[in-house]
Amino acid sequence: MVDLFFVKSFICVAQTGSFRLAAQRNNITQPAVSQHIRILEKNLNCSLFERSSKKTVLTPAGKIFLAYAQRMLDSFQEAKNEIEKVNNLSIGSIRIASIYSIGLYQLKSVIQHVLKQYPKINIHLEYCSPNNIYQMIQDKAVDFALVAFPKEIKGFTSKVFAFDQLVLVQSPKYRIIKSKKSTLEKLNNINFIGFDLSTPTGAAISQFFKNHKIKTNVVKEYTNIETIKNAVEVGMGCSILPKTTILQELENKSLEIIPVQKFDLKRPLALVYSDTKIFTKAARIFIDSISK
Repeated sequence: MVDLFFVKSFICVAQTGSFRLAAQRNNITQPAVSQHIRILEKNLNCSLFERSSKKTVLTPAGKIFLAYAQRMLDSFQEAKNEIEKVNNLSIGSIRIASIYSIGLYQLKSVIQHVLKQYPKINIHLEYCSPNNIYQMIQDKAVDFALVAFPKEIKGFTSKVFAFDQLVLVQSPKYRIIKSKKSTLEKLNNINFIGFDLSTPTGAAISQFFKNHKIKTNVVKEYTNIETIKNAVEVGMGCSILPKTTILQELENKSLEIIPVQKFDLKRPLALVYSDTKIFTKAARIFIDSISK
């Protein structure tokens, strides 16, 4: 392994013709400079300098390497400058994977805020199933993931940024529950359109029902919220949905909420990323925006 500092030592010796002066320029000892050159010569399998009592001069191989060595340092400095721009200015790209419900309903305002305030930041949003989203982070295919009911997995950090209230909904045209309010007991045997149990939200609702000994008549299970809403709207049954996902339907009265006594179930929404994630300023801007 060759350190760039070794290359810097080589250039200093080539420029000054002296190991002693090169050591002074780099604030290191002369033996350290000699060691750097020996390591370079070993890796390159050649002699870089012709040493004499008067002056140290480059060999033909050393002259060739000098041009490349300078390019190495120049390229490193250019890369450093570009990285500083990304870290110190509000530019860069952010890759996000999100489950559909968060991406469609919670994330829109966040993205609009970031793009309005920091137009040079590029945001790439990809919708993904909960089962695949953690693998995408592990494979470094995305920088962040947005999930409901985050898992505690070694190597991942989860930060809950909101809690989504779950509510019982039905169609006002095809009411399953006739009264304006309900109880948990009255949910037994009602026609129910549920989330697929493979989804964290579906699993949480199912566990809540089990804990309260409620057995619904599950007509159909879906992974997609839009499909569930459509099924409820045509009267196939009731459902339990995040309130933030039905605001438009409540406004146009295609769905209605039925308050249920002692039903208080919320789903935590979280930002997930790798423990080894290195944050650019653009990434920190996104985290701050979604946490507000």
